[in-house]
Amino acid sequence: MKYEVKVQGKKYEVEVEEVSPMVFEVKVNGKKAVIEVKKKFEFKEFEKADIRERRFAERREEARAEVKATGKAITAPMAGVVTKILKKVGEKVKAGETVLIIEAMKMENPIASPEDGEIAEIVVKEGDKVASGDVLVYLK
Repeated sequence: MKYEVKVQGKKYEVEVEEVSPMVFEVKVNGKKAVIEVKKKFEFKEFEKADIRERRFAERREEARAEVKATGKAITAPMAGVVTKILKKVGEKVKAGETVLIIEAMKMENPIASPEDGEIAEIVVKEGDKVASGDVLVYLK
């Protein structure tokens, strides 16, 4: 392929031919050079992380957008990672009873039920990242 490249106002005619997937023969104004390209970092890992972050954000938005006709939401008081879920759907809880644990800043923080009730739905899983205000559990 031929290109016209402008560098600091000066035009160059550049011809690029692929020798192998990471090796190219380049002619700049008639002078040849062989260039080998090496990856500085692996894009796949960034892409995977980006996909995980997008999925996490989508789940968080879905949970926030969901409106419950009955029941009270227990929300995360801080950002962190859900490390333990101590209750199951259908279990009765008393006010002040620990429902799950969130790890934040290397400290385990028990998340307690604000009132007596029954676990109607658990929105998160162990290992999920949560932001402050995210819904964790719904009570009936």
